[in-house]
Amino acid sequence: MNIDGIVLAGGQSSRYGKPKMFEQYGGKAFYQHSVTALSGGGCRSVCIVTNGDLAPSFSSTNASVLIEEAPHQGPLAALAFAMDQMADTDWFFVLASDIPFVRASLVAGLIKEIDSATQIIIPENGQRLQPLVALYHRDCLATIKQLLKKGIRSFKPLLEDAKLKRVAFADNQTDFININYPDDLSEAKRTLPMQNDRKKASKNSAYRE
Repeated sequence: MNIDGIVLAGGQSSRYGKPKMFEQYGGKAFYQHSVTALSGGGCRSVCIVTNGDLAPSFSSTNASVLIEEAPHQGPLAALAFAMDQMADTDWFFVLASDIPFVRASLVAGLIKEIDSATQIIIPENGQRLQPLVALYHRDCLATIKQLLKKGIRSFKPLLEDAKLKRVAFADNQTDFININYPDDLSEAKRTLPMQNDRKKASKNSAYRE
């Protein structure tokens, strides 16, 4: 069973005002935190999915860069593109680069939830599902393509159609903090402790707070 990580980093960052995947937290760019979490959490390899304009700006020895043929079509389209390109991958751990506080221990914990009866493994904190911090089996590709052909870019119909496993987390789980505006990052820097388990998932086996 091959499990690879996908960092979604091709968005326009229109609300942020500049490409937020390159913003810094703890001395590293957002996308670098994503790569570290995925590789440290047990993914065989990590691929950054982005567009041609942003691609030259990525620098990571632990990840390859995959350039979308049709950029800015949303994360569902980016996942489908990655699935098409990565033919020997069974499970895809999707992580958006603007959710930079995800830890390797959380990635490892979700990977442990994989079983043969499930197509999607998704965190649920409170009443909210986290489709951009989730595992998708290759079996989802046909459904994703059907949705995209209909002009549907939302993950919701996919989640309703697939064999879904929800993994419960606390309402205030900090891993899922999403950075949409500069003020979001400023607030996070004021309130969040530096998380030091990104390099080695074994330092923290508890992935649910």
